[in-house]
Amino acid sequence: MSKGILITGGTGLVGAYATGMLLERGERPVIFDVALNERLLNAVGVDPSKVTMIRGDMLDLPAVISAIRDNDCDRIIHLAAFLGEEVQRRPYSGVRLNFMGTVNVFEAARLEKVSRVVFPSSGTVYLGSIGEGLKQIDESIPMNPPSVYAATKASCEFMGRAYAKRYGFEFICLRYVGGLYGPSPTALKATREIAIQEMIRAAVKGEAAKIDWPYGPTEVLYGKDAAKGTVLAVLKDKFKDQLFHIGNGQLVGGEEILAAIKRHFPGSRIELVKRDNPMPYPESRLASDFSRSKEQLGYEPDYPIDKAVADYAATLKRLENL
Repeated sequence: MSKGILITGGTGLVGAYATGMLLERGERPVIFDVALNERLLNAVGVDPSKVTMIRGDMLDLPAVISAIRDNDCDRIIHLAAFLGEEVQRRPYSGVRLNFMGTVNVFEAARLEKVSRVVFPSSGTVYLGSIGEGLKQIDESIPMNPPSVYAATKASCEFMGRAYAKRYGFEFICLRYVGGLYGPSPTALKATREIAIQEMIRAAVKGEAAKIDWPYGPTEVLYGKDAAKGTVLAVLKDKFKDQLFHIGNGQLVGGEEILAAIKRHFPGSRIELVKRDNPMPYPESRLASDFSRSKEQLGYEPDYPIDKAVADYAATLKRLENL
């Protein structure tokens, strides 16, 4: 039997898609999640009966070790985390889960001789470095986290490299660039994710809606593209580099997203309402350069905004029985 691949947070947005992609490639994903969302797995085309699923808390190190040992896992995709605005609201809990939960993964990898840990970080870790004169965003941009959430991700990047160097496993860091979005339950979603989901839900149901939109144009990353980059990273044989940006290279604002929705649902009655940005991030952005991911991982985004909207709507219909 092939070695297992542990996916923490495996029934979240990226985890559910990654699970399906690994199954399609003949791999053996093992899900470890505090809340096992079989409904989302079904909505994205994954039969839960085909996957080993373990309900567990990232702060329970013995449980993480047992999941690895009992299922003969040799690689880990560590997705479980509180997202930005949730950390902003509950900083202590966010730091505890995001940092110590990740340290538990590194410690389990050390003790169980895991060969590789793939850690999805965030483009927020360098947002404080965006300023005048910057021509492009690639893996060389200095980390300068402007929020508690971004600081948890930056800290985990440093700790992962230190653990890997000292204890001999591969630490592959992926930065999801831009706002991650896709059809999943709204719990713990950020304002932008909730807004996109509310727009698409209203369009599918043919309802009028006023949606808060607090952001300027920025990069957005569909969950399937994030999962694709993650699966490529966990399965690749050898690496030249250990840090990769996963993005789509396009800046879009709320009006562009709404226009894409109206192309699929011409009768949509949706209005965007400008609100204050809930996070301390710069309004002006640059599109990411993910040429390293393209060259070394074979990563190309498959879901520009129009294609993503169509896929999102179809999946949301299944997820919510619309």
